Amino acid sequence: MLLTLLLSGGTALGYGISDFVGGRASRSERPVRVAAFSHIAGLAGMLVAALLWGATHVSASDLAWGAVAGISGGGGIFSLYAALRAGRMGVVAPITAAIGASLPVLYGTLAGERLPLISIAGLAVVFAAILLVSIPRADGHEPLSRSALGFSVMAGVFFSGSFILLSNTTPASGLWPAVALRIVSVAVLATGALLTTHGVLPGRHVLGATIAAGLVETAATVFMLLAVQSGPIAVAAVVGSLYPAVTALLARAALDERLARHQIAGLGIALAGVVLLSF
Repeated sequence: MLLTLLLSGGTALGYGISDFVGGRASRSERPVRVAAFSHIAGLAGMLVAALLWGATHVSASDLAWGAVAGISGGGGIFSLYAALRAGRMGVVAPITAAIGASLPVLYGTLAGERLPLISIAGLAVVFAAILLVSIPRADGHEPLSRSALGFSVMAGVFFSGSFILLSNTTPASGLWPAVALRIVSVAVLATGALLTTHGVLPGRHVLGATIAAGLVETAATVFMLLAVQSGPIAVAAVVGSLYPAVTALLARAALDERLARHQIAGLGIALAGVVLLSF
């Protein structure tokens, strides 16, 4: 359990940093280009990592699970962008995060995972923290449209699908399922960028940040793969979904963005939940 907790914590840390760096780059460049090129850079990093890590046996099924997880992850990114285009982040983010964290828990329960009562309590606490830190400071009360709601739900389903699909891979396959995931996600995002912006290369002013975001996200994906292979998917998915807390803290430190009281409370609650899970 402790190893899974540490790995999923690395997942949250990596995705939180990547979202912050990529999000800043997206302020002055088309987001789909940033996403596509960051995944291209990440694919190069993932190939190097897979070769260095090694593998004792890579089966076709392991690669297939990884590839389908890539389709799910790419679909999640597209759905999230569509949701953010149609509605406020303050409503979209909690819905996406809640579904992304809860569906793997349901899957793990149906698959026969049984957790101690204290771990279940820890998951519930962390889940509440995810909702709190995902809601930014209030800036109005625009109602959520049906399209924004639909895309938010789709994004959560797709993101949780990546966790669930990767949990079916075997440790003997090393990092190659993640390579398959990244190849597919690059194909999905690059196609989307070409169709919508007629290019995948971002401007030189954000090129370094885009590459950095892709490499950090690659590290997070590696942690996610190892986490779902090492222990309960419920723990891996819920703790891994704490990445909005990391993004919020970075925004506070680097951009001096003030945190709302409920976000500060969420950070404290998250720590309490992780402590419970460590027992």
